Amino acid sequence: MATGQAAASAATVTKGGLAPAELAAWTADYEARLQAIQQHPEQNLGHLEEAIAAAAKEPLRLLAERAAQAKANATPCQCPECRQELTGQKYLSRGIDSRFGRLRLWRGYGWCPQCKTWCFPADHVLGLAKKAAASPYLQEIAGLLVTKMPPEQAVAVAGRLGLDMSRCLLHQEAHRQGLKAQARRAETLAQLDTWESLQALASDRQGPPVAPFTLVIEIDAWNIRERDAWGQTPALRQAGQKVERWHWVYMATLFRLDHRGQTEGGRALISERGYVATRLGLEALSAQLHREALQRGLGQAQQVLVIADGAVWIWNLAKDRFPNARQRLDLWHVEEHLWSVAHDLHGRGTPEARTWVEPLLQQVRDDQTTAVIASLAELKPRLQAAQQEKLQTQIEYFEKNTHRMEYKEVIAARTAVAAGTASPEQKQRANEPLGSGAIESTCRQYQCRFKRTGQFWTTAGDEALLCLETFWRNDRWHELYPHAKPNLALN
Repeated sequence: MATGQAAASAATVTKGGLAPAELAAWTADYEARLQAIQQHPEQNLGHLEEAIAAAAKEPLRLLAERAAQAKANATPCQCPECRQELTGQKYLSRGIDSRFGRLRLWRGYGWCPQCKTWCFPADHVLGLAKKAAASPYLQEIAGLLVTKMPPEQAVAVAGRLGLDMSRCLLHQEAHRQGLKAQARRAETLAQLDTWESLQALASDRQGPPVAPFTLVIEIDAWNIRERDAWGQTPALRQAGQKVERWHWVYMATLFRLDHRGQTEGGRALISERGYVATRLGLEALSAQLHREALQRGLGQAQQVLVIADGAVWIWNLAKDRFPNARQRLDLWHVEEHLWSVAHDLHGRGTPEARTWVEPLLQQVRDDQTTAVIASLAELKPRLQAAQQEKLQTQIEYFEKNTHRMEYKEVIAARTAVAAGTASPEQKQRANEPLGSGAIESTCRQYQCRFKRTGQFWTTAGDEALLCLETFWRNDRWHELYPHAKPNLALN
């Protein structure tokens, strides 16, 4: 189509809402659908909803197409980067899949002499990616669905919601949105690169000053399966090379202690918290966790409490990023170590094992770690060499973590709360978690998506989706999709 004809075609589809004939056709279709349902007593409100949605789809598609075309026509033909007027301006049509169906748009484009590239300014304004057929809404839905389920399943779910999205579109668009999330994350991490931006981030807070609070940080990791060296496994093994399949995903969750409470049944509940998840290694976790901690009030926190299961890399990270933080070893992991010794000595599940371990468990809860170590050391002379080696490992575990096994004060505070005699300080201390259950449950929630039976990943694929899921969990979805942010003025 010639340029003049294209411009005329673009202008003819922007005349406001529906034409009288279109409105009459829609009304007739709508009434016919409802009349058909009225004749069937067994059809309920669900059938009415389906009929109304089906009748409204075409007029809504027309309205969306015309509104988008009007916005495209109103967009100056300037480079989105340098704002310079484009040369050799022409028109070109483009098909876009939207929540209402396929849209056909005409957009002006031209050459930017300064940036040395062809530009479609209207595409930039409308939020349309290059060579992608999805509208911003479908981009969002693709990303959201695929973070929750494989694309094969998401096709049916999207269809049930009235969206015609193929497996290919869902897969490609979700990965594209994951890369978009990674780029946004990199922008936020850049705030840690200069002292000025770091100080501004640390001191930034909205609303009135808050009361003193404790920031709790829990850290852990889990394995994800990736298919490295695709198709080369036999050759690599024949050459004597070990083929890795499982790799660490590092995670953290963090929350203010005053955001932790209980349900009526006594189950711990956290009303607001932040998440960090990455496959890119410890340095990536360290930077992302520091950034999220600042976002969650690290600069205003009275104290920081780090809780974990005892891995050395966790304590090294805590020392590097949160040097003044209190460190607590997960009580349940400590008890597991003692039960392991009991089972080795007296057999798994035996009464003798329980009789032996119970006094040591109580000593741990009473902060008598030295007594526990002494009890373990007394056993060594009576054991065989292999058993002595295993026992020495447990002794070293307790020796290295003694300063992280301070549980007595929290347990005493909980007892005082239950008796109704707790002071305000005890009430606050009683709310501190003794274990790292929050991060363990979080890891499990992520694994429900990333460790399904028969599932393999690539680093590029899993990191993009991990990043996208974490934006959702951190309530910063609107940073990727501005249209998803509630607009009170439109309600």
